[in-house]
Amino acid sequence: MARNRYYETPHWKALKRATHERDGWRCVVPGCGSKLRLVCDHIVTRPNVDHPTHLDQLANTRTLCGLHDNQVKEDRFGKRKRSGKPIIAGCKADGSPLDPRHPWFKG
Repeated sequence: MARNRYYETPHWKALKRATHERDGWRCVVPGCGSKLRLVCDHIVTRPNVDHPTHLDQLANTRTLCGLHDNQVKEDRFGKRKRSGKPIIAGCKADGSPLDPRHPWFKG
């Protein structure tokens, strides 16, 4: 997806900073918490327009590390990988625990 001018605006820069501050400058994926290569990710993908939309708000953003951002990034058709759900450390793709000692484990 082509980069647009919205990501150069004061609105985006303020939203990005507020997101990172809210999330403690760490990846919000449970079990991660990385501070490396942080990005501000829209949970629901915004349209590719040069101006702010109703999706450009704090409630629709999250801080992800580069690894988790790559797991959910949009493909060239604008569709999110894994439906926008990053892989949680220590869990299967359905969210169930990998550890057989965990009380929710179901082999």
